[in-house]
Amino acid sequence: MSSESPLAGTAEAPPASARFTRLVLAIVAVLAVLVVGLGAANALRGPRVLDTVAGLGDATRLAGTTIEFRLNQPVADLDASAVRVDPATDATVSVDDRTVRVAFAAPLRPSQDYVVEVAGVRAVGGGPESALRHEFRTADEVLHVLQRRADGDDTVVRVATGAGEPEVVLAAPRIESFAHAGDVIAAIELLDDGANAIRIAAAGQEGPPASLALPQSGDVRNLQASTTRPLLGFVQDGVGGFATLHVLDVADGVTATPQPVLGLDGSPMSVDDYAFVPGTSSLVVRDRDGAMFLVDAAGVRPSTPLGSHTELRGILPGTSTVVVADPDRGATIDLATGETSTLELPPADLPDGAYPGRVTSLDLAGAHLLNVLIFDGSDGGQASLVARADADGTSVVFAPAEGSAVLDHCLAPGGTLVAVETGAVGAPNDGYEDEPWVADTITTLVEVDTGRIVLSLAGGRSDWCG
Repeated sequence: MSSESPLAGTAEAPPASARFTRLVLAIVAVLAVLVVGLGAANALRGPRVLDTVAGLGDATRLAGTTIEFRLNQPVADLDASAVRVDPATDATVSVDDRTVRVAFAAPLRPSQDYVVEVAGVRAVGGGPESALRHEFRTADEVLHVLQRRADGDDTVVRVATGAGEPEVVLAAPRIESFAHAGDVIAAIELLDDGANAIRIAAAGQEGPPASLALPQSGDVRNLQASTTRPLLGFVQDGVGGFATLHVLDVADGVTATPQPVLGLDGSPMSVDDYAFVPGTSSLVVRDRDGAMFLVDAAGVRPSTPLGSHTELRGILPGTSTVVVADPDRGATIDLATGETSTLELPPADLPDGAYPGRVTSLDLAGAHLLNVLIFDGSDGGQASLVARADADGTSVVFAPAEGSAVLDHCLAPGGTLVAVETGAVGAPNDGYEDEPWVADTITTLVEVDTGRIVLSLAGGRSDWCG
């Protein structure tokens, strides 16, 4: 019998620890190859987009809308020439570590397809360039107009710029004016006894509009709404000419309670005029003595004095810059800094016999729209139009058909569109004691820069005329 072990001549198996070590080394080697390969791939193709964030909610109503490209690695700074927008739009580009941010300098056109491209994007450490691209379409602008009828209720009708049929959103026997904040519509109704009231409804609700419980007796007027917040305002006349401004927060619908706007002493102000500041919950208020204030609608922050001015002319489109007028000049107030600057309006080049009317400022450079009435010297011979005047000259934005005249123009919140109201020359008004207008008024929506007609709709007093 052999005394050799059965395992004699067979290699001894390595211990488990040695096998584990070899396995770890093999995995490390594979990972190293992968890392080198991925590094080489990244080095060959440059930074890539992990996510794109576009905050477009108020893009057609406010300047400063941004597109953010979030990348897989930190990237080097870019200059202004790196960004291109189609259709051509002024924009800036900035870099924050792994984020490339494009900000639009002005509100965008509604119902418009846009392409944003950023070229020359390179990692901080160098390497190949990448090009970023994002396509989007802006929301439709929605136009509301008042249609007065001799044979039934007056109605507020809305229609979108993109497509769709006009839709009635509020009806009442005799509507003087209206305003809307989001989907909430409010209207001042003229009652049989000559007094007035406010009716309020949510778009799409069934049944008649509700009657808003007013905080005091007295006529209501100057109904306005914020273009970016769920806020409505109205002025109610009281004893001795005291006029109180009330604000309604309609974020929860039509059940809101009006709250008075308070002055520096904590008591209600007597108000001459006011305007909501886009993109904020604030208002600019001018009191009966001409003093102006920036007021927080919620009453949380104290009011800020803005000086005294003869007239409040509104807010520049898409901004928080207030336009005011005094006997010696027009001016703007930057609400971010409180700085007041003279606003010089380039003179309009108008023909002989032309008389300029209402002016609407477009920007800090003095560009503006104005109604123009032109007489040709003959009996009853006249024409009217809406013109634009800026540093480059004067151009016609809209001229009505023969036999019609421009009654008013109202700029859209973003300033890219204007609603022009026209009526037949010599037509009688509709007989309302307050807020009368020419019967059979037509509202035409026009692009300010091009004069292109977007749509026409029977009615007037659009929601942009506040």
